[in-house]
Amino acid sequence: MADTLRLSPDGPHNDDYTCQVAAASSEAVRVLNHATLFHAGVTHPSTVNDVLGAISRATAGLDQLLRQLGEALRRMQASTQLGDDRGNPVERVDRALSELKAARAAARTLAARLERAFNATAGLHLTDGRED
Repeated sequence: MADTLRLSPDGPHNDDYTCQVAAASSEAVRVLNHATLFHAGVTHPSTVNDVLGAISRATAGLDQLLRQLGEALRRMQASTQLGDDRGNPVERVDRALSELKAARAAARTLAARLERAFNATAGLHLTDGRED
């Protein structure tokens, strides 16, 4: 029997819970990929709209998440306790921060495009009587 993960903004805030929530996010995308692969998973335009709205909101939150992960790396580096198995931690943190900055920009662009797709599908409906 699979463990149930309780999603709560109030935590618990610890490394294990943070990693579990990230893994659940990844699994949710995998499940959505399977759900939308078959006709039965998306039979109404409102489903497309609802999913676009949800993933738009999730994507909009990535900017904050990525910024906060960068801040965590900076904090760890400033503590002078950060090591690196492959060499210089400063160089690796700088590289990670650069990539996070680019990823934040990409996330903002993706969120804006998803929001526009969500808005574009808002009034769509089937006319054969299958959806009100």
